[in-house]
Amino acid sequence: MADFAGLAGVFLAVFISHFIPFIPLPGYLAAIEYASLHRDLVTLFLTAVVTALAASLGKLVVFAYGYGIGKAVAGKELEYAKRLFQKISKFGIDVAVFVFAISPLADDVLYIPLGAAGYDIRRFFLAVFAGKFVLASIIVALGRAVSAAVEAVVGDTLLSVVVMAAITVAFTVLVLRVKWSEVLSAYEEGGARRAAVALLRSMFRRG
Repeated sequence: MADFAGLAGVFLAVFISHFIPFIPLPGYLAAIEYASLHRDLVTLFLTAVVTALAASLGKLVVFAYGYGIGKAVAGKELEYAKRLFQKISKFGIDVAVFVFAISPLADDVLYIPLGAAGYDIRRFFLAVFAGKFVLASIIVALGRAVSAAVEAVVGDTLLSVVVMAAITVAFTVLVLRVKWSEVLSAYEEGGARRAAVALLRSMFRRG
């Protein structure tokens, strides 16, 4: 059965970690740890819902930071990001929000300039919640499966937590390397495909 005090703890951990830009680790680790201690589907489903809702509300706070925080974090790159968003349809932005939300990336690099650009908050919340729910479901399912496998071998859940934490850190570092000026230039010259290539190149560039 669901431990509602435990779920409240997961909600709090996820919310706090998501309204602080670029720090998604603690909340997800709490969700992983909680899921690893339960096996019934109802509890695992509730864990995914609570995690997604808390993450979405946290990102709503980040979205509201707007231009002030965006200027401090992204600098001149914020202006390039805003110009890029103006060239993309609202549906395209919704898809981008969903994709960033569904991936274990530092999605604040997208959400802060969206807030600064005055994007529709309702569209933003629906897209980010959909993505976070999918991500939370994957995290809960994988967390439970990995912890069960590790427990069967070594009798401990620590290794599964460490591995997933390492993966999340690696992806976060990569997304923080994105150069929006290069992505915008590539989009103007060759569309979405070239922009995607530029995004990947900026992530994996040397130095």
